[in-house]
Amino acid sequence: MGKLHGSYGQLYLDDQSGTCQNMSSDTQSITFTRSKNNPEATTFGNHTVQRIDGLRDLTMDITAIFDSSASTTEITGLLDEMYAGSLVARAQYFPAGSVSGCPVYTASMRLSNYANNQPVDGIVTVNYSLQIASGSMTSACIS
Repeated sequence: MGKLHGSYGQLYLDDQSGTCQNMSSDTQSITFTRSKNNPEATTFGNHTVQRIDGLRDLTMDITAIFDSSASTTEITGLLDEMYAGSLVARAQYFPAGSVSGCPVYTASMRLSNYANNQPVDGIVTVNYSLQIASGSMTSACIS
């Protein structure tokens, strides 16, 4: 797979009714982080730290343009739903867009924070973070 421009990325989130909503048109950046907690199991006599396989985690940090005409099908409306109703949403992230052979990551995500950023000399943005809620992230290739 060749190098791709970041503007091809796509993000979809399910709303409260389970309908898949495209969040891509106002999204400016996504940081998709997979991490693992590997507990230390070092004992006397070891000369190197020993670790065992630990728990996996997944987070997404997203920045989007604030849309003043927001409804429940736009970013701020959906985030308000997620915040108010403790909604667990299915997230689908396509880092390279809908290009055949490229990955799509899918996970059940929960909103962990949501903030408006309103600089006096710039556009108003929405910054929000999602954390894996349960289960595992799946990865597949677009056919």
